[in-house]
Amino acid sequence: MRRLLQITTLFIVIGLLISCGSDSNTTGPDSEPEPTTGSVEITTSTSGDDQDDGYEISVDGTTQGIGANETVTVSDLQEGSYDAELTDISENCVVDGDNPRSVDITVGETTSTSFNITCESAANGKIAFISDRGESEDIFLMDADGSSPTNLTTNTDYDGLAAISHDGNRIAFVSDRSGSHGLYVMNIDGSNVQLIKSGLSNAYFAPSWSPDDSKLAFVDESGGDTEIYTIGIDGNNEQQLTNNSADDYYTDWSPDGSKILYNSDTDGDQELYTVNPDGSDRQRVTENSDADYDGRWSPEGSKIAFVSDRSGNDEIYTINSDGSDVQQVTDNSASDIAPTWSPDGTEIAFRSRRDGNGEIYKMAADGNGSPVNLTENVASDSNPHWRKVE
Repeated sequence: MRRLLQITTLFIVIGLLISCGSDSNTTGPDSEPEPTTGSVEITTSTSGDDQDDGYEISVDGTTQGIGANETVTVSDLQEGSYDAELTDISENCVVDGDNPRSVDITVGETTSTSFNITCESAANGKIAFISDRGESEDIFLMDADGSSPTNLTTNTDYDGLAAISHDGNRIAFVSDRSGSHGLYVMNIDGSNVQLIKSGLSNAYFAPSWSPDDSKLAFVDESGGDTEIYTIGIDGNNEQQLTNNSADDYYTDWSPDGSKILYNSDTDGDQELYTVNPDGSDRQRVTENSDADYDGRWSPEGSKIAFVSDRSGNDEIYTINSDGSDVQQVTDNSASDIAPTWSPDGTEIAFRSRRDGNGEIYKMAADGNGSPVNLTENVASDSNPHWRKVE
């Protein structure tokens, strides 16, 4: 009996040992599986002025948002090498180093990489204008409500007719600082002034930028007649678009790049016309016995603001780009000229002497409400340019 009890106890112990050994080699519901993928931790660090509010990061075909100064993790990546690319970056911001850049993923580990982004000043929704409140006529930049006017050019020579680039980083303008009228480009803060073309014989009309900011349309009468030209911002590839005995001036490049708006007295009085950037397919937009001039495309290109004296004095009007539906915007005994659209197309800024001297005003593009004086200065302020920054 005693021996039987010992044998029974031995079998129980052996059974327990086998059971414990079996448990140690099985994977239960609470066990951690071996990792089969890795991940990458991506950090953005943005510095400078007019910083972007965020970007997109792409890894292995997957794209997600990332803030201007944020860290995100992309997980479940198989072991291997991948390209991490930062996209949706504003034109005034530049990524330091490679973009895209290679990241190596190891199973069970997290790889880290960072993108440092530097942003420059951009004229986001600002208005460039000309004022003689200093020693001479200079270029200024102000906020859309008229606040914070900043003098960008400070010399005794004439600087005027400023046009802000689509990326908001540069201003094209006309100056006689080189002894004769010339076409120039500078950074939005007034630095890095570069001469594009010298010897202009007519410096009364602002240049306009192509949508990709690679070219400028401008006016010159060096050949004897006032004609429309284009030129690369490096000063190369000048091309004459018009060639006739009439006066052609006031250029504005359409938002889609397909047309250049200008005015001409080809048919006896000043009317608005369009022409292709290669000089072909000239089309008339307005047809009136009075002068229609200084046209400006709306941000989306469906409308044109322009100046006309069809009511007896210079007023601001709008017209559809196909020449239909003319609407009067301003109505004042003073001269209202030089229209420019707000970035969203709901307002128009312009120059008027309705308060006794030249000031910059803005009002609703449909003509409703009262104009608001943005400059309110004893000096003469003129030629506003309000840019929609892409």
